Amino acid sequence: MSGSVKSQFVCENCGAVYPKWQGQCGQCKEWNTLVETLVEKPKASLNSRNRQVLYENGAELIVSAKSVADKLEKQPPRLATKLYEIDRVFGGGFVAGSVSLVGGQPGIGKSTILTQLIVEILINNDNLEVIYVAGEESPAQIVPRIQRIIKASAKEKNIKVESNNVLSRLQIVTTTDVDRVIYLVSQNRPALLVIDSVQTMFTTDLTGIAGSVGQLRESAGRLVALAKRQNIPTFLVGHVTKEGDIAGPKVLEHIVDTVIEVSGDRTGELRVIRSLKNRFGPTDEVGLLKLTSGGIEQVTNPAEVFIEGKTLGQPGSALTVCLEGSRPIIVEVQALAVSSPLSMPRRVARGLPISKLHLLLAVLQKYARISFEHQDVFVNVIGEVNFKDPAMDLAVAAALISAKKGKAPEEKVVYCGEIGLLGEVRQVRQLEKRVKEAKRLGYKNIVTSKSLNSVRQL
Repeated sequence: MSGSVKSQFVCENCGAVYPKWQGQCGQCKEWNTLVETLVEKPKASLNSRNRQVLYENGAELIVSAKSVADKLEKQPPRLATKLYEIDRVFGGGFVAGSVSLVGGQPGIGKSTILTQLIVEILINNDNLEVIYVAGEESPAQIVPRIQRIIKASAKEKNIKVESNNVLSRLQIVTTTDVDRVIYLVSQNRPALLVIDSVQTMFTTDLTGIAGSVGQLRESAGRLVALAKRQNIPTFLVGHVTKEGDIAGPKVLEHIVDTVIEVSGDRTGELRVIRSLKNRFGPTDEVGLLKLTSGGIEQVTNPAEVFIEGKTLGQPGSALTVCLEGSRPIIVEVQALAVSSPLSMPRRVARGLPISKLHLLLAVLQKYARISFEHQDVFVNVIGEVNFKDPAMDLAVAAALISAKKGKAPEEKVVYCGEIGLLGEVRQVRQLEKRVKEAKRLGYKNIVTSKSLNSVRQL
C-alpha cells in the first residue's frame, strides 16, 4: 500500500469509522457491517491561499451545454452487434463509455452470450479490437469456445470468416489486479472491454480479499472511471446471491449505466435477457435467445417456443398474450387439479408467482363458487420464463376451471385480462397491441374485460 493512501473500516449502517476490522460495530451494535474503504491523505493544508488556487484551477468544472452538444454530434454511433435480440435490449447498441453489469445464475450462459457478442462485433468490424479480462477461465478454455462460435456464426450467415483475423484482434488478459487491467486498457485503447467477472477483481491498496464488499466497490469504481475517461463500452459480469440478486453492495448497480439480467432454466435452451436499468435506452425490453453448443441463436418467432400445438384444445390449457417490454408474446398456460391425499393440498406454480396462484384460487372460490379445497393444483406457463404480466390472470383462471371441470375451453380463444380481488375482470395496458398479435397468429376470438365482466362468466 502506497504511503499517500491508507484504508479505514466504515460501518455501512451508521457510518462509524474504525482503524481496523471488527465483527460488531461499537455504536449501532450491528454485526458484519464494517467495510474497508480507501482514504487519501491530503497533500497540503487548505489555507486561504491554497483554497484560492484550488478554486481557480477548478474553472474547467463548469462546461457549456452547447459545447457538450457539439461534442456529442461528433461522437461515433452506437456499437451494434447486428444481433437484433441483444441490440433491442440495449436500445440499438452500446454507447461509448457506457458500463453494463450482466448478472445471472451460475451456468446460465453469461460468458457464452458475451463471447458471441464479441465475435459478432469483430466479424462486422474489421478494424476494431476487444480486450477480454478472464478472471475465472484460462485462455485455453476461452479460445475453443470462440472458435466454435465463429464457425457456427459463419455457417448461419452463409459467409466465409477468417478465424485467425478474429482471434488476432481479441486480446485476453489473465490478471485480476484492477490497476494492471486499467494500465493495459489505457495502453491498447480497445473498442470494447469485458470483465469476467467483477467479483474476481482486486486492488493492492486494500487488504481485503477479492469479492469482498470493499474490493468490489473500489474495483468497480475504478473500472467505471476508466470507461468514462477512455470512452470504452465496458461489460462487467456479476455473480448473484442464492436469492437471485447481484452479489455485492447495491452501489454496484447504481454506478453502472445498464443492468442486464440473464434468466431461464439452466436445463433448457431458452434464455431471456432483460434490461433492469438503462440510462441510454428502454428499461422494459427483453431479448429471447436459444443457448446451443455453437453459441446462441435468436428467437425471432416466440410462438414456436411458448405454444405447444398438440396440447391446445385439451382440458386445462388456455392461451394468453403477455407483454414483455414492447413485445407481445402469446403463451400457453396449463393447469392440473387432482385429488390430494394430504391434509394441506399442494400448490405448485411454474412461470408465475406462487402468490398469484393463491390469489386466483381464492377469487375463484369466493366469486365463481369453484373450490380446490381438497385438490393439489399445478400451474405451468410453457417456455421456461417467469412472467409477471397481470394480463395472464384470466388465462390462468380459465385453465384452472377447465382442469377442474375436465372440459376443454373453446378452440382458438385467447384470454387477456387482469382479475381483481372482487372477481372483476380489469382492462390491461396496450390491449390493442396484444389483440393485433393474437390475430396475426390466427386467433380471432379474444376474451377481454370488454366481453367479460366477472370470473362468474368464465
